[in-house]
Amino acid sequence: MAEASEKAEISLDDVFDVVVRFLTGKFPYCPEAIAFGMALQGAMAVRKGPNKDGKLHWFHAFVLSALASFAGGTFNFIWMGQPSGILTNDVFMGVAIICFVLVNYTPGDVGFALFNTTPISIAIVSFAQLFRSLGTIKFLTACYEALKGNPSAYYPIPIFGPILYGILLGNMGPLVLKGLEAHIGNGVPWPVQNGLFVAPFYHFFVHDQDGCIGITLRKIMPIAKMFDLDDKTFALAYVSLFMQVTGILQMPQFLGPSFTPFGPAMLSPFFDPSTWTVGKYEGAYAEKQKEKAANKQKTRSLPVPGDGAEEASPGMSASKKRRKNKKKKTS
Repeated sequence: MAEASEKAEISLDDVFDVVVRFLTGKFPYCPEAIAFGMALQGAMAVRKGPNKDGKLHWFHAFVLSALASFAGGTFNFIWMGQPSGILTNDVFMGVAIICFVLVNYTPGDVGFALFNTTPISIAIVSFAQLFRSLGTIKFLTACYEALKGNPSAYYPIPIFGPILYGILLGNMGPLVLKGLEAHIGNGVPWPVQNGLFVAPFYHFFVHDQDGCIGITLRKIMPIAKMFDLDDKTFALAYVSLFMQVTGILQMPQFLGPSFTPFGPAMLSPFFDPSTWTVGKYEGAYAEKQKEKAANKQKTRSLPVPGDGAEEASPGMSASKKRRKNKKKKTS
């Protein structure tokens, strides 16, 4: 019995270790695997969105797929004066080409059908979300390292720069593909909500060693010590786990892309699922606003009396006829 319980404990520890290694990206070929998942998600989003009828030119569809996958890595480095990730990392462009072909040009369209199944879709979302979580933390940390020597006079570490840089990474794709107005015109889009939660948490939990926010946060969340993890590993695993759960719940097979764990208060009254899709078109909120404006315009315009109006009020029409007859007699 003692040996069996000891084996069970070891197996649980092994499972926990595997989960932590996955959430923190400490497994073989992690960069290639998560980039592949991200490229598949981008290619599938374009195939099921702007190119669902197959009318786009292949080059147009490919560029949309690549930007839907790696717009953050393509443009975000420029803000820090560094070369674009799509130029410095051959993996990005390589997997973008491979995944585009697999999704669009396999015999019998077997690739698209396979990637559209629920188990494979969950795996794609999982690796894509891991790509996003690790990327957000990587960019946030890079910005902090560049700015930590020059904080403001009001707090020991720079606050807004690293946080905004991490948030911008997750929103670069929708901003490039849909534009600023279309991306934020329906309330607070999910990529912004997600960034506002994970970026400040990691930034203060890991980087704020002397400030009151970081000290308080580590005191009220002593989970890292319970699992014998350092602050950096715990915070990264926590952020990744949060993004894994929300990403899977937002799949169409489950709660849908309009789901948010923060409640509808941060969103406009009209949930717009297009936040997670690509392509440039108006969302539900803009359409509702147009309907309201059209209804107001109708109520302002005066009704023109016609035959129906005369039939509805025979007394009025008879009096008008009598007046006309009197005018004719006097003339």
